[in-house]
Amino acid sequence: MPRPEEKFETVEHTRIRKAIGERTLTSVNTIPQFHVRTLVDMEPLVAFREGLKASGEGPVATYNDLMIKAAALALREYPRFNAWCDDDELKLLESINVGFAVGTEQGVLLPTVREADRKPLTEIAAETAELIDLARRGKLRATLQMGAGFTISNLGPVGIDSFAPIISPPQVAILGIGSIVPRAMVVAGEIVTRRSVHLTLVMDHRAADGAEGSVFLARLAQILTQPEESFAEVT
Repeated sequence: MPRPEEKFETVEHTRIRKAIGERTLTSVNTIPQFHVRTLVDMEPLVAFREGLKASGEGPVATYNDLMIKAAALALREYPRFNAWCDDDELKLLESINVGFAVGTEQGVLLPTVREADRKPLTEIAAETAELIDLARRGKLRATLQMGAGFTISNLGPVGIDSFAPIISPPQVAILGIGSIVPRAMVVAGEIVTRRSVHLTLVMDHRAADGAEGSVFLARLAQILTQPEESFAEVT
């Protein structure tokens, strides 16, 4: 409690902020959450995106868009992470719908890219740009935030190296993405400077264990380090 003589300004929680608080409290109180983390060499993905920019074909996918697509492709192979979980059962979802966190003045919103595994990168780029604009103008309908089986949260653009986000129930997992910055890495036995990123996968221990999460995260890293092959059918 503040001391009686302390002066302060009262700021009421917005409706969205209250909803975020309630959902977060439910998540941390009811889901046994744990995480695994890896460092991924992003030089191939940086070069791939430069190629997209140079092509001049349609809207250029952001790194966040590329992460959405990569996650969706990995979820095809590991459907246990594209699911909803409760105390009694795991619901494996047929469609791969990926939510992504968007910061707004009212709080963080989670718009969803439906069937992200089937959409080309140009379509994902156009769709996320529209969803972000709607979210920041307070026009994002609730229906555009429903149906996700997996979520990504990217704090890289604001300079955060790594973090463990909180699962959005009833989902099984969420991916935290840090900054893409130069780091010392060992490549072919030599220490070199490479642009890289920390990826943190947070999981519901009722639905998955560390071995399953590690394999999924390793596959996601492989997709990101082999973009020409991984995105060949979706660019």
